Amino acid sequence: TLLSIYSLFSSAMAANKERTFIMVKPDGVQRGLVGKIIKRFETKGFKLVALKFTWPTEELLKKHYADLSSRPFFPGLVKYMSSGPVVPMVWEGLNVVKTGRFML
Repeated sequence: TLLSIYSLFSSAMAANKERTFIMVKPDGVQRGLVGKIIKRFETKGFKLVALKFTWPTEELLKKHYADLSSRPFFPGLVKYMSSGPVVPMVWEGLNVVKTGRFML
């Protein structure tokens, strides 16, 4: 029946649904690219499930990028990312991780 087919399709979609974190960095915010980036992801059929406009502190960035703390570029990264507001987002959809990487 149609209901059975829908249930199977819904189960398959739910099993393949992914979420990914995308952040517009300070230069992207300054250049006014946030709306264009959102539009591109929505055009691909992805769902925006979280968004925040924020100016991150150095303390927060050091935690977020802790896995890179031993790298020589780490101090510059933290300084750059704390130089202005950023827009972190969470996107959801089928193959959003792979597609998001390709888009960026």
